Amino acid sequence: MKKVSLLFMALFAGMVLKAQAPAGWTLIERYTPAQGELGIAYEKWTMANGLTVILHEDHSDPIVHVEMTYKVGSNRESMGKSGFAHFFEHMMFQGSKNVGDEQHFKIVQGAGGDMNGTTNSDRTNYFETLPSNMLETALWLEADRMGFLLDSVTQKKFEVQRATVKNEKSQNIENQPYAMAYVEIMGQTLYPQGHPYSWPIIGYVEDLNSVTVDDLKNFFLRWYGPNNAILVIAGDINPTEVYPMVEKYFAPIPKGKPVSKMRVDKTILGSEKHATYLDNVFFPLDLVAYPTVPNYDKDEPALDILAEIFGGNNNSPLYQNFVKTEKAVQASASHPCRELGGEFTIEIFYSPKYEQKEIEDLLKKTIAEFDPTKVTDDDLNAAKTNMEATLVRIMESVGGKAGTLTQWTMLLGNKSYNIKDDIARYRAVTKEDIARVYEKYIKSRNACYVHVKPRPIELKDSSFSRNPYPGVVDAAKEAEYKGLTYTPVKDNFDRSKRPVAGPTKAAIIPQFYKAEFPNGIKVIGTKTTEVPTVDLVISIKGGHQLQAFNTKKIGLARLTAEMMNEGTKNYTPEQLSKEMNKLGASIFISAGRDATVINVSTLDKNLDQTLKLLEEILFNPRFNEEDFKRVKNQAIENYFTEEKNASLTATKAFNKLIYGDDHIFGASPNGTDKTLSKITLEDVKEFYNKYYTPTLTTITAVGNIDKDGLLPKLEFLKKWAPKNVTLPVLTFNHKPEKAIYVIDKINAPQSQIRMGMMGDKYDYKGDFFKKQVMNFPLGGNFNSRINLNLREDKGWTYGARTSIIGSEYPGMFVFGAGIKTSATDSAVRELIGEMEKYRNTGINEEELAYTKNALQQGDALTYESSFQKAQFLNMIERYNLPENFTAEQTAVLNSLTKKEIDELAKQVLDLDKMVIVVVGDEELIKDGLKKLNFGKLKTVDPDRITVKEIDENANRKVITETEVK
Repeated sequence: MKKVSLLFMALFAGMVLKAQAPAGWTLIERYTPAQGELGIAYEKWTMANGLTVILHEDHSDPIVHVEMTYKVGSNRESMGKSGFAHFFEHMMFQGSKNVGDEQHFKIVQGAGGDMNGTTNSDRTNYFETLPSNMLETALWLEADRMGFLLDSVTQKKFEVQRATVKNEKSQNIENQPYAMAYVEIMGQTLYPQGHPYSWPIIGYVEDLNSVTVDDLKNFFLRWYGPNNAILVIAGDINPTEVYPMVEKYFAPIPKGKPVSKMRVDKTILGSEKHATYLDNVFFPLDLVAYPTVPNYDKDEPALDILAEIFGGNNNSPLYQNFVKTEKAVQASASHPCRELGGEFTIEIFYSPKYEQKEIEDLLKKTIAEFDPTKVTDDDLNAAKTNMEATLVRIMESVGGKAGTLTQWTMLLGNKSYNIKDDIARYRAVTKEDIARVYEKYIKSRNACYVHVKPRPIELKDSSFSRNPYPGVVDAAKEAEYKGLTYTPVKDNFDRSKRPVAGPTKAAIIPQFYKAEFPNGIKVIGTKTTEVPTVDLVISIKGGHQLQAFNTKKIGLARLTAEMMNEGTKNYTPEQLSKEMNKLGASIFISAGRDATVINVSTLDKNLDQTLKLLEEILFNPRFNEEDFKRVKNQAIENYFTEEKNASLTATKAFNKLIYGDDHIFGASPNGTDKTLSKITLEDVKEFYNKYYTPTLTTITAVGNIDKDGLLPKLEFLKKWAPKNVTLPVLTFNHKPEKAIYVIDKINAPQSQIRMGMMGDKYDYKGDFFKKQVMNFPLGGNFNSRINLNLREDKGWTYGARTSIIGSEYPGMFVFGAGIKTSATDSAVRELIGEMEKYRNTGINEEELAYTKNALQQGDALTYESSFQKAQFLNMIERYNLPENFTAEQTAVLNSLTKKEIDELAKQVLDLDKMVIVVVGDEELIKDGLKKLNFGKLKTVDPDRITVKEIDENANRKVITETEVK
């Protein structure tokens, strides 16, 4: 490590610094990792107005990540004023003095970039990842909303975003099984009244309803000053070019009111706390939390490792006592920490066959019997290696590194800190530390229990958000918002002029190699040295589609893959898990619609040992009867859990209608209770022996190893004997009846809507590709016509989009969104109107130019992470694409005309071929939907393949049930 302190720099290079950084900037630190050290190089500055600026150079891709973090989360709110930080996050995207309404998204996405914002308990951040020639534009955007947001705040924008936030809460919390337990109930119960973590980040609806524009303005004035912010610029940058840009746009913005570090009393439970509520779930949940320590406390690493040992793998006491015995489908422990405190959390999703008290008693017994003195060196070292593997992954993207640099600065101030320090604090944990924190925080300590139980379907959902202290306001905290005033920023330049982007840099497309083994295995790979890891994706064609040969046992492909994860002839599941943990490796097998996939991830230094485990798993599966019984029962119980998920139900029903009830793609790969119950262990063995074949296998390799290094290590795969497997011949001629299909979900706060029709096979430059271009302005990006209408104008949804999906087989055009119940029919009417308008009048010239620019420049962001590189290589091999296929796509994109796009829109947006699926409260939505006159009003069972006419005069009853043939 090479550190340069302030004193050293002043003595040795003062004149150089003055030449580099503007006057008034103070250098905090320059850090360069030593040779061979895994670390993030950066330089950190403080400007005269208090803004912290951190720069990190990474020229591996021509992209830049700009991240602005304000040190204000829901913890800075007060009782009666919850949800402000998150609400304000939304307002920060609604334009500022020099950036028009919705233009922030439009500018960034139009340049091929991605952007978003997030709020948690302790901070709010905003970030853009763009081609590096757009850096100055990104800084201009961030500075304008920091200094000039209040100039553009209007009551209309405020009301639309208030509705959007309430829809977000409805969709992501109230309408999601178990979400209330984690997001709201636990905080209310664990922490005392008035504690900053006692209210939900998204807020209570009562508080959101009572907030005014002036409240939001005061929140901005109090917390959004540069002295309470951290700006990280990471990627393809030259610091000497960045300094003047940052100075120009941010230096004129004055400091805000001083912000002091938050202090709270340590949370100590004088007795056990319990909360119970009924939710729309199948599996009951016991969620348990012990209060612990904040981020970077000296005990945090030991508690993290304790959680891994106690409930992080198949060898843990939680897994052995609950999952292995089939009392639960999942039992785990974790240790999330925040700025003001942490929680040692245990979650047990248990079988409805057991009473809650039985589960709680067994958990207390498990805790009491846990003996930390019996933790072995292997247990400890495996947990440490897993932590190291997790930390290494931070380095994969500029966004990951920027977020990490922000975290260190926000929580550690200006303390010198890097990846090696994080690894070191975990490496320093001893068995004695594990025993000490167990005794101090867990054993014989009081905990908070949240018990989630299934509710009867006819009972009103008790999981709707409720403020336990309605009307209570913290007057003392309100006082700090008194006397705040807004003073417009004075500039010596015209801030309304948007910066001109520099020359576009070409995307750095991964260079790759190919190979083919004698038994038919195809290999495609690329070397990347950014992180010391290796990832393999082994894809065996077939998967769920093979069950077209026998549809009575749908779910067999997935169940076979699950059993492949359950140990080998030489390793029990526990032994296999232990070996992988020692290596910080992961080998996981899953089955999708058209392939079985083996994902292998490991540190490069442990690749040889990881591949030995892969060989064992692939060629010597255990297929134990006892394990099979457990895995099969879990699959059946998971099916009943899926039935409770409105979004998943809508998607399953839509697939059923598009492909037909007799088509394999119309059935969920997970199967149903009936099909799963018919599957035997002999079926699993037969599926493995018959369909796991090298002749249909492709390996995609991305990591710190080249072709000559990798291929010899894969020699063991050449002994895999080929099998002749014929994939089923699938036909795609189903034509569903144009209708609105309603699936009743009593008391649903939202309606999940799907609308669309069957589409094309994938092609990289033909009609499929061109239709994706056509879809972009309609519903394929945040600033699309449909999203701006339903979210930004009407405030009916958290987000709405349309997609063109395809593979080797015909895919679909599909719209998807969660819409507030009262606006269900209105939203469908608007959706139909947008589709009809686009079909009739087509794309306009501005949209066409915007779409071309966004898609072409976005290519620079496509190859950054290992996952993205693997996706790129997989596409090439899967569809036999030419090496220059992206260049060919660019040529097609640039040549597209309005006439071509308009013709494609007429093909795709044929409403007479579409179906609409709505999962919501039938009694509340059916009358409005019927008035739309979009065919008949029907209902469909997504699993049992029946369609029923809805009797509009009956209460939740159906008549004239008919089988769909």
